[in-house]
Amino acid sequence: MVHSQAQLKRSAHFDQPWRIHAIANDFRLEDVWELPARGGPDDFPRLLSLIESMDPTDSSPVVRALFALRWRLGAWLGADRPAVGLDARVQSLRSRLPDDLLGATDRPIPDSLPFRTVYVTDREAAFEIANTTMHGVMHLGWVPDGAGGYRGQMAVLVKPNGLLGRGYMAAIAPFRHVIVYPQMLGAISRQWRRGARQIVVPEGLRGLSSLPRVDYADAFLVNTAAHPDRTAHDWAEAILERVSSTTRAELLAGWAALGLKSTDEAVSVLGWAIRRQTAESVLLGRDSRIGMPGELLFSLGTDGLVFATFVHHHTPATRALWAAVQRTHVRTVLDLLDRAARAPATATLNAGN
Repeated sequence: MVHSQAQLKRSAHFDQPWRIHAIANDFRLEDVWELPARGGPDDFPRLLSLIESMDPTDSSPVVRALFALRWRLGAWLGADRPAVGLDARVQSLRSRLPDDLLGATDRPIPDSLPFRTVYVTDREAAFEIANTTMHGVMHLGWVPDGAGGYRGQMAVLVKPNGLLGRGYMAAIAPFRHVIVYPQMLGAISRQWRRGARQIVVPEGLRGLSSLPRVDYADAFLVNTAAHPDRTAHDWAEAILERVSSTTRAELLAGWAALGLKSTDEAVSVLGWAIRRQTAESVLLGRDSRIGMPGELLFSLGTDGLVFATFVHHHTPATRALWAAVQRTHVRTVLDLLDRAARAPATATLNAGN
């Protein structure tokens, strides 16, 4: 059972020289969990990006239902309104930071996570949330595993807001321990083993698009270690063309259903026109029959390959259409990127057929 294997003793948190001990010394330690993420001393940023890119509602139907109920109740009761949040009912923990951590607070958090960054270092990070029931901290750490490697660790610290807060934390404890945390740990495990993962869209990435306006953008980081000699164009072909005939047919049908037009140009990648290309970067694009043109960016860097999708909406109808297929898009992209990253180095153009 995930719960019994992953939950740690309180000492696993207190025995580490975390900066959070002095910053949140009046908070109660609620839980300590071992995260299913292991690596080297420099892999903490990877764990951080994985956690930040997770959508807690994109899990099992049970977890989605629990979160939906929680946000609905919060809206009804006014539990999450700004007046009872950070810098209103409670002061942010940023006000307690020592001088050397003041510059480690500006890290973007996606809208899917209701946290604010407190600080980030090379081995730990803290994020906070506040509402009418409590002031909470999610603390992430990168801990030596005793065998020459490192592992992820998460602690949850809270300061309940009176009897209401203590009652609330006691009421949700069984759901957190039996349903939410095991599901979250399972998602982290699956994502950590992938050859690709979704990341927060890097600053300035939208500016690489040639669309008149970018209304939607997402980004993924691909591990390129197995294929160090691939150019950006090689990666584009490996991801889109070196797939099974069934997958290729599904991709073409899906793009057609979204109104994306195949190019007539002689040189293209599975019907996507090459709009800009260097050895390190290639930008592909398709025009649209319904007013929703899109672009795909493949950009090589020191951390791996960044794959991004850009979409422009001419009408509210196309915005609604994309919202309906966005989750399917993300799952499909992750599968394609993971397959390309893990493919044998000797894979041919017809691999998978």
